[in-house]
Amino acid sequence: MQIKSSISPHQWLSSLLTLLCLSLLPLPASAFDASGGIASIFIILGLGGFTLLNLFLQGLFFWAGKYRSKRFTYGHVLSASLIPIISLVLALYDHRGWSDFALNFGIICVGTGLILLPLQLNKIDKVTNRNADWILSIGALILFLLSYLIPPLCFFTLVVAHICLASTPSKMPKLLSYLGLALGYTLLIYWLYQTAIMLQH
Repeated sequence: MQIKSSISPHQWLSSLLTLLCLSLLPLPASAFDASGGIASIFIILGLGGFTLLNLFLQGLFFWAGKYRSKRFTYGHVLSASLIPIISLVLALYDHRGWSDFALNFGIICVGTGLILLPLQLNKIDKVTNRNADWILSIGALILFLLSYLIPPLCFFTLVVAHICLASTPSKMPKLLSYLGLALGYTLLIYWLYQTAIMLQH
């Protein structure tokens, strides 16, 4: 049994030409809208990476007994809170819609909660660690080794090394802290120099 098509060759050709003409029309610009991208990238990479690094610092300072001091605890929390604040400003300024903003805001809330963790650690009655100077000095060198992969981490090497020196360490940890400072400042200056050259081009 043969089935005959109700579409004539003339109609088929006309439909094909119409389809080809429509395919030549430009796509709407909204299909390539990159709004919200800057905020999302900063929140995922910037806030996410900083939160992981800050967790390492929190563990370092906790085992070194630094959170016994309320002044140190609040100082750490306030300084670390700058990143979530910047993330929130970017999320408010640069977002596609409410769903995009809600996702970014949720990530910011999680990061902020982890940054506020020292406020709870301060309430734990932990005895001062007599090896605190060793913990801080070795932690500074570990951060320096990581800064070979991510150069901005050398800034945190300098912070931890300075905190160790402010704690009046014994001779060997003191030398390790000075070594961390020397290497950290060298890498920081080199990274800033390379960044300046790259921006000029």
